Amino acid sequence: MQNLAIVPAFDEPVSRAQQTFRRLLKAMSEPGLIVQPPPVAPLGLLEPATHAVCLTLLDAQTPLWLSDGFADSQIRRNLHFHTGMPLATDAVSARFALARGDEIDNLERFARGTAEYPEQGCTLIIQLQSLGGGRDSGSAATTLQLSGPGIENRRELTLTGLGQPLVRYLVQRPDAFPLGLDFIFTEGRSLVAIPRTTRVEVC
Repeated sequence: MQNLAIVPAFDEPVSRAQQTFRRLLKAMSEPGLIVQPPPVAPLGLLEPATHAVCLTLLDAQTPLWLSDGFADSQIRRNLHFHTGMPLATDAVSARFALARGDEIDNLERFARGTAEYPEQGCTLIIQLQSLGGGRDSGSAATTLQLSGPGIENRRELTLTGLGQPLVRYLVQRPDAFPLGLDFIFTEGRSLVAIPRTTRVEVC
């Protein structure tokens, strides 16, 4: 039987969403820096940080694409109830996409924005096994070297559960700036961002 119960969101919706947004801004402005948003309960398979990002960024004007792993009734019902977000009918119309790191096999289908409206590129929220080489790291861990705006010299970041299509996109960055995709990676209560301005190499 499907679980359609409403799961509690932030205990103080306005202030907690503002705090999370500030943490996201810090993560975007300092790529590779791991931060923690305020606590919130998990939502089904969505871990707390993933749930917090969704509650903060989604609204009635931001269609969300869900991977097969997250496309269950409980997640859809709760995110729509708390944020008003519509489900994207296809990946190209999504402003945000939610998936696990091993579920994305084709990034070509997501919108990159246009020269006039580069902000319309999709932001992918990717839930991983670990950030920073923590739990379950090992052969599935990928260590990235980041450079660019917001990084003084270089910064290393180890991500576990990052599929090869995502690694290739991050390294190759096939879209001419300012077009492209932005990434928020989550695990447990932590998150880290790699925006389109960041240069990425595999260590």
